[in-house]
Amino acid sequence: PPPPPPPPSKHRAAAVPANGLWPLAGERRGACRVEGGNTGSFDEVWQIGELACQRKCAASSTCVAIGFVYAGRMTRCELHNALIYSVLPTGQASCRIKPGLSPAGVRVDPLRRRGASLGAPAPPLPLPPPSPRPPPELPPPPPRPPLPPATPP
Repeated sequence: PPPPPPPPSKHRAAAVPANGLWPLAGERRGACRVEGGNTGSFDEVWQIGELACQRKCAASSTCVAIGFVYAGRMTRCELHNALIYSVLPTGQASCRIKPGLSPAGVRVDPLRRRGASLGAPAPPLPLPPPSPRPPPELPPPPPRPPLPPATPP
């Protein structure tokens, strides 16, 4: 007889949506948290977009999730290397788990919603606003009066 099928996995793969971003962990925006509620260890990349951040994680053998933070005109990509267990709600961050590596349930702190699963993908965070325009150029200063002729000693 054929061998029995393998046992079901504790991890489920998330489908990659049309916009290319992985679904939000905990079904809402927020900061990634590891077991115990800490930020865990991650590498930072500044001033790249959310999709570029995700591509860096996908290309890494150690990255398991991305955190993406929009702070003023700056963006920060967090390449997490520890499994994400909860999400701290905040509208300025997103936490996305690499497909196939999601824990059985990502809870949303502080609501402690048990068994929250990976939900529908959210759109990427907005791009930073454009840099402010430089101030208009000032007119040149008025010409200086001529110096008196030099007198011989």
